[in-house]
Amino acid sequence: MKKMMRAGVLAMLLSCSLLVGPGMAEAADKAVKVATISIQDVLEKSKGSLEARKKVEAELTKQRESLQKEQQKLEGMREEIEKKSSVWSEQVRQEKIRDFQRLEREFATKSEDAQFAVQQLEKQQMEPILKELNEVIAQIGKRDGYTLILENTMKGLRTKTGLLFADEALDISATVQQELDKRLKK
Repeated sequence: MKKMMRAGVLAMLLSCSLLVGPGMAEAADKAVKVATISIQDVLEKSKGSLEARKKVEAELTKQRESLQKEQQKLEGMREEIEKKSSVWSEQVRQEKIRDFQRLEREFATKSEDAQFAVQQLEKQQMEPILKELNEVIAQIGKRDGYTLILENTMKGLRTKTGLLFADEALDISATVQQELDKRLKK
């Protein structure tokens, strides 16, 4: 099994070396300059991103408060139906249940609409910031002569996305965040 894996790896390396043309060989001779960036850190610390998140949070709070009032009304109706349904006539009980179900459907629709509104606001607020962030990364990459800039965001229990190890000296997140803040002030 190990021999087959070695043979496969050797075959892959050989085929890759045959694909390298004269232009690629020259590029391979240049020193490779690599950097890492944590997009998550940049967005968490960027003033423009913080302002956008505050607007989204304010809208979320507003929507949540509006829905809470209706949810309390529904809970009151549910309790009333549970407590009084035994003394109501069948017709009254059915009417109250229908009213409750109608209000429950309306609440679900309003809840979905509120969620959609918050998502749209977040998209509206974050799209220009993310576009500017991409431009900043490209500008810094070209200006500082980076061959490659890799994403290095921590997720979960110390697992990284796509990058298993990188020296912290390669991290340019702070530089990117500062440049992003400068651009967003304009």
